[in-house]
Parts: sequence; structure tokens; C-alpha cells
Amino acid sequence: MLQEIESLIRTMDFIQEEQSFIKRKLSSLLENMVMSDILAWAEELHQEILNRETAIQLLKGDVVTLRNQVKVKRSVNNIVDPNTVADYKKYKQQVGYIETEFFTWKNIANEKFESALY
Repeated sequence: MLQEIESLIRTMDFIQEEQSFIKRKLSSLLENMVMSDILAWAEELHQEILNRETAIQLLKGDVVTLRNQVKVKRSVNNIVDPNTVADYKKYKQQVGYIETEFFTWKNIANEKFESALY
């Protein structure tokens, strides 16, 4: 009977060890699948933020320069030349593009955040 009991204990020990092994494999699988996907997405998202920030800073610098030029020109003769108007239209179009693209990107990012949390 003692041998049988010892056998039962070994069987349960074996099952526990095997379950621990399977649990480690599952954890590894989830880390590799889920974490790498989320990590890759996070890195991509971060790079997109950096790229967008650079584009915005460059464009904002151009627009601020244009604003300063308009202030100087208007203080001199109160007339805005066609080149300044063309620059304004170009920058307005670029800002509109960045704004539209940003809101699309923001919605996609928010959906991804929500799906990652649930």
C-alpha cells in the first residue's frame, strides 16, 4: 500500500511538473506573440509620432516665418504680394493634410489601444 501511495504521489508530482512546463511554454508563446506584436506596434507608433512631430516643427517654422514676413510687409505698404499668398495657400494645404491624417491616425491608434486592453 505504501508503494501505491508513493506511486500516486509521484504521479501527481509528474502532472504538476508537466503542467508547470506547459504553463511556461504558454507564457513564452504569449510573450512572443502578444508582446512582440504590441512591442512592434509601440515602436512603430513611437516612430510615427517622432516623424509627425518633426514635420509639424518644420512646417510650423515655415508658417511662423511667413507670419513674420506678412507683419513686416503689411507695416510697410499694407499690400500682400502674390508670392506670399501662394506660400500661405501651400502651407494651409499642408496643415490641412497633416490635420486630416492625424485624426485618421489617432482613431486607428485609439482602436488599437482599446483592443490591446481587452
